[in-house]
Amino acid sequence: MRQHVPAPRQIPWIVMSDGSFLTPSDVAGTSPARIPSLPRNARCVASADSWLLLDRTDVRKKMHSYFLHDPFTNTTVPLPELDAVIGHASELFGVHKLRMRTTPYDIIVVMTNNWNYPIILIRPGKGVWLPKPQTAPFIYIVDTAFLGDKLYGITHAEDLVSFGIDFDNKGVPTITTIERLIRHPPRNYWFKVWSDDNGNFDSANNDTGNIDEVANNEEQSKEDTIEQRRKKTGDDMILEGITAWSDDEDEVRDHWYLVESCGKLLMVIRQVRVPSYNISSTLKVEVYEADACKGAHCWVPIVGGLGSQTLFISRFFCKSISTCDEADQDAIHFIDTGEKYNMKSQAISKTWRDIEYFEYMWIFSPELVV
Repeated sequence: MRQHVPAPRQIPWIVMSDGSFLTPSDVAGTSPARIPSLPRNARCVASADSWLLLDRTDVRKKMHSYFLHDPFTNTTVPLPELDAVIGHASELFGVHKLRMRTTPYDIIVVMTNNWNYPIILIRPGKGVWLPKPQTAPFIYIVDTAFLGDKLYGITHAEDLVSFGIDFDNKGVPTITTIERLIRHPPRNYWFKVWSDDNGNFDSANNDTGNIDEVANNEEQSKEDTIEQRRKKTGDDMILEGITAWSDDEDEVRDHWYLVESCGKLLMVIRQVRVPSYNISSTLKVEVYEADACKGAHCWVPIVGGLGSQTLFISRFFCKSISTCDEADQDAIHFIDTGEKYNMKSQAISKTWRDIEYFEYMWIFSPELVV
């Protein structure tokens, strides 16, 4: 007879874009090994649970092929539906997020920096769904999470939006309903916000100058050329969930994340100091729970713990797991700075070495069953 017992503490792998990996317990100076099951010419561009999204590039043909790969089971799932959309992307193109509703054979969501297809829905073997180019609310979404059958997204302005998903008669996923559950607070007026009657995105709001003006120097000319390419391709026109500003002489970045935890949606807002010649550090962390009960429709601050859950936060993927380790209960781990934030004590401590923010992602091994 098989007996289900509580799984041991899941220590995630920290995977780099080149396919090498570390664990948080690795000591400083450890030389990371490359995941042996990865193809040589594959690059890791996003992650979700135990899966990596791989980009394999044919330099001669200038073609990109995308795959899902689970290094724990050595399983690979080709994504020709994604190749058809972003296989010819420019070097300015980037993947922001990967989300999976259940398995890689169900609904897959890929978020990109292209305003023509900021959110891509895929069902392998069935087809792909794209929103109309440059339309709200898709161009405003900075993070997403599945809760049940629905996909949810947050904006920089802290709107919470739900997307109902159904399948057409060929099994292709389609977004059938869009509902704003929480409206951005008035204090967030400086962000680009989604109004109820705002369908198309006004690209003029993203202009950084008149690109037709004659450049006064070579640097300005290069900037204008890049801006022209961005607008022509649509690549690099969607920002990530980060806002930067200056505090004295240092740069400060505000980050927004959406995490599903125990059947609830949590919004994590984090403030990071980024000195020019020093190590980045977390200044402040706020966690809110989406409360749509009794018509309130608001973000409610979480004071205290996370119900013995632990949150693992990264640019590409965030996950909530249950732990019996008291030292890790009600804690939030940040992959980029190697810090742990305790929700109860509000203390921030170092747990492992610092990691470059834009190069690393979490993956989690499946829970053991004995």
